[in-house]
Amino acid sequence: MESQRSRRDWADLPADLVTTIAKKASTANTEYIHLRIVCKAWRRALTPNPRHLPPQFPWLLLPRTSVDVCKLAFCDPFQSKTHYFLLPYISDKRICGSSHGWLVLEHFWRVSLFNPITQSTIDLPAKVDPSEQKGVYCVLKAILSCNPSEDDCFVVASFLSLSSSNWKLGFCRIGDTRWTCLLMKDKQRFLMGFTCHKNILYTLNSEMEVSVYNLRDLSVRTLPSKLYYNSLYDQVYLVEGDSKSGEPLVALSTKNHEATKILVHKWFDDRQQWQLVRNIGKLVLFLNQNHSINLQLEGGQGNELYCVVQCPTDIRYFSLVINRIHLDTGKDFLQNACLTEEFGSLCGDPMWLTPSLI
Repeated sequence: MESQRSRRDWADLPADLVTTIAKKASTANTEYIHLRIVCKAWRRALTPNPRHLPPQFPWLLLPRTSVDVCKLAFCDPFQSKTHYFLLPYISDKRICGSSHGWLVLEHFWRVSLFNPITQSTIDLPAKVDPSEQKGVYCVLKAILSCNPSEDDCFVVASFLSLSSSNWKLGFCRIGDTRWTCLLMKDKQRFLMGFTCHKNILYTLNSEMEVSVYNLRDLSVRTLPSKLYYNSLYDQVYLVEGDSKSGEPLVALSTKNHEATKILVHKWFDDRQQWQLVRNIGKLVLFLNQNHSINLQLEGGQGNELYCVVQCPTDIRYFSLVINRIHLDTGKDFLQNACLTEEFGSLCGDPMWLTPSLI
């Protein structure tokens, strides 16, 4: 009798008190989901799209064997777990981007956004130039300026250039019916990376020049100084800076004697120059060829890098390794993250994804 009364009392809590409990008791997506399944009353009281949760540590989306596979595997390197999701919506769609908890998908020139946690979808405009439908896919990479639930969300994408008249880079807002051209194909300067901070887009070309686009008024400027680039570096990553200034970061990485060395340069607008830094404050950078992201932590944590490295096991297979690097000391640690399986050489690339319930 006493246990029945106790369960009834929990279910009869006022909705505003249940909301207060959720804000105090949950700091992770999984904790919040568990609170919502306590009982029907709690599920009704708690929104499925909470905004109070702090930024979540990202998962690594593991490569798929083919676009026909509708089962995604997300490795959580910080909990040493792998989460599997059966998602029929992604069948026959290629994943060409991961940003703010959403995946960017393409299927026969049709582009859409998909949240694998909530399974929400948003349709985007089709291919930039429908008159040249050569091939099945045209989006090489895509990112979002913010979560699609926020006002003025931009989607920026680089496109496969089939001719000199094709766009290399374009953008659209959520709700637009067409893409807007930002950058044409340039045989002299190749696009090496791009990242967004709110409505500002930063692009990096093969001449190590960074251009700054305002997506609202389409104004553009090029930063007056170039980055010094040593050709010995294997990979170049352009990453969004801290949430206040947004001043971009460029990470240059190379692997030598089984250790990964990364140098981080930051643009200082007041000095109008790039500078090598060993302290990025509370930021943690998650580097990946498709799209690098950052996480701003509270307290004394931060100033770290997590870099995904593909290690060929032979000509047909590769494995994944996550290197954790302390930027101030340069020490390189292997992050033990359930990445023991091998992937075929034709599998896609891994991507960081920040799980989001919004």
